Amino acid sequence: KDSIKIENKTTVDPDTRSNKPDYLMTSDDFFTQNREKFDVVFIDGLHEAPQVYKDIHNALECLKDGGMIFCHDMLPTSEEVQIVPRPIPESVWTGDCWKAWAKLKGMREDLEMFIVQDDWGVGVIKKGSQEIFAELNTSLVNMDWGFYLKHRDKFRYIGADEYRAMV
Repeated sequence: KDSIKIENKTTVDPDTRSNKPDYLMTSDDFFTQNREKFDVVFIDGLHEAPQVYKDIHNALECLKDGGMIFCHDMLPTSEEVQIVPRPIPESVWTGDCWKAWAKLKGMREDLEMFIVQDDWGVGVIKKGSQEIFAELNTSLVNMDWGFYLKHRDKFRYIGADEYRAMV
């Protein structure tokens, strides 16, 4: 919370051990009661595709025009780091967040999405347009590591320097 240097920020976390969030609750509970619009939403929570998918949809509903959503952990480096549930506590773990990303790339032509290849992959979503890959629009439970390897070239990756040049 303190490392983000902006004037107005809202933090949400259900974990009582976290760094004093503004809202000590789940993201579902927060989005249910929220009436604010945001310039930026950062999603880095449960690390499980169904929840990430819901968080993205909820964040889109409260995004200001020109706003952006950032999703952490979109670049797993091996099958082991993306297994749900987390196989080894305190190990490197991205979870299967990438599945939510894949599904959206398969169905939402009204979004612009890309993954910055830095820090376990930071997905960026904003309103815009993109090519749809229908083969990605499948149930999250049907996606496995083989699916990821076969289709990850459709996720649109950019380097950190390229992203910095964009903003």
